[in-house]
Amino acid sequence: MTSERTDEDDLRTATQQAVDATATAYTEDASIDLEDTLRREMAQRGMALDDDSWVREVARAVRSGHHVSFQPAPADEEPTTPGSLGGDNGGA
Repeated sequence: MTSERTDEDDLRTATQQAVDATATAYTEDASIDLEDTLRREMAQRGMALDDDSWVREVARAVRSGHHVSFQPAPADEEPTTPGSLGGDNGGA
């Protein structure tokens, strides 16, 4: 059985890469503007962000040291909604 990648898979992967790059940049220099960096990383991957609350939520999670994941949860874990931070995101 083969598994075909979908546009949603590509979107999740690109989003994860952008968030990971942003988190790494923040680890190296905590004075960066996380929201701006996240928008730039997303734009470099062909995605424009028009949801300011999403950007603030992800930036808050990164600042708090939470791992932000957009990959599907394993079958034995409770799934998160698409685009959610997943896991414990501080009740947001």
